[in-house]
Amino acid sequence: MNTLHKTMATTMTSSCSFLLRNDAGSELTKGEGELKLEDEKLIILPKFGEVISLSLADITEILPRDYILDLILSSREILSVFDLGYKFADFVVNLFHLRNEIILKYLLLNESIKKSGIWGSLTLIDASGTAIQFERCEIRLYETSMVLMPTMGEPIRIHYSNIAQAESKDYTLSITTELGEKFTISRLGKEFDSTSRDLSAAINQLDVQSQSIIKDLVPLADSTIVRAVSRLLKEGKAAKKMDIESISPEVSRALEKKLEQTSIWMEYQYLKSIAREEKIAIGMKRGLMGDLTGNYLWLLIPIYGKDPRFGNAIVLEAVRLPSDPNEKQSQEEGMRLEGEGDKATAGNATYVFRIVGRKDIAGLAGNEKELDVRIDSIISRINQLMLDINFRREPIFLSDELLKTEPKYARYKYATQKIRSLKDLRELFVGRIIHSSFEQWKADIENLLSFNRSTNDDNAKWEK
Repeated sequence: MNTLHKTMATTMTSSCSFLLRNDAGSELTKGEGELKLEDEKLIILPKFGEVISLSLADITEILPRDYILDLILSSREILSVFDLGYKFADFVVNLFHLRNEIILKYLLLNESIKKSGIWGSLTLIDASGTAIQFERCEIRLYETSMVLMPTMGEPIRIHYSNIAQAESKDYTLSITTELGEKFTISRLGKEFDSTSRDLSAAINQLDVQSQSIIKDLVPLADSTIVRAVSRLLKEGKAAKKMDIESISPEVSRALEKKLEQTSIWMEYQYLKSIAREEKIAIGMKRGLMGDLTGNYLWLLIPIYGKDPRFGNAIVLEAVRLPSDPNEKQSQEEGMRLEGEGDKATAGNATYVFRIVGRKDIAGLAGNEKELDVRIDSIISRINQLMLDINFRREPIFLSDELLKTEPKYARYKYATQKIRSLKDLRELFVGRIIHSSFEQWKADIENLLSFNRSTNDDNAKWEK
């Protein structure tokens, strides 16, 4: 299967044989027919049988083997396609290509592309040390991430803020991430120099933006402090308040001063009074529409071990930073994140998650050291999720029923299938509180936190 990307097409047809089984392996239907691959659909037109029409988004796994193609569906059915003859390799490559484009559309969520159409070979060593090789792979550079598109595999997204080390040497590009993954890209040909240069420029651009924000916060901070803090607060990364203070108390105070100018200052002050203040994490994110939407400040606020009524909770807040120190935000201006949907489901809300299982919290109530470890882990986990979904929050709180029945949420349904951390976070999600008056918000947050602490059912969600 050495088919090059030049063979990729938007439509393709072939005669085939097929077998459809349920998740128990029992045969549902089989036969011969015509296979059609077009844009976002795969259709089998059988001879005197029921048509099988699938959205490519319904295919959760593509497993080619010995000229048989097994497709695992979101319904948990298994569709096997064979007898494609000489078209088998081209069909598999084109299927991966079209489905990967859907994956990117749903998971990148409109992030602007800077460079594409660069081809090379890829070797990936994952965090466990397992090596995977892809003979052909397209390299794409986006505004905040690099995407690797193997012809026979799913897209791999590398956030620039997760890159620990990058090196270009001997016509090979090597990347090591903070997650412990190692990527080696070779056989780039004449595109090697320009790809290395453009990747470096993209990473540097985010570093420049991060350092610029820190410098604006604390104009008198020296360059050593600016660089050190910006490493903690790379694009979208959240850092614990205590870690920022260990580098520069001035930067920490400046961040709080910025919060004081926003619409959530009173809410933040209250949450801080019942939280483990030293464990509060804060991050910065550039809006998806650049200068049109500005920069956002987001917070993860752990609540445990301080007030016996509350606990086992981590609160997520986000707010747009005013560009003018004298700017006064309204609630909607301050809290609404672009791309979050209509006003009824927009981002002006507080989100609450469990730290551990509700039956486990009683045993950990006096073990704050263990809870501290759990907090560090879940902050890292939530941070990675928010990067993965470009800080959208609708896929966290939308019900399973809405994801299944509303076409406008199809991209989020797919994201919940493909992003393991999103699945986990939806399980940890307790509820959200719309920002209205401070008094109403305070009553609701106390009600939610009490509910979360008193129930033993991990599946129970708070509803007003």
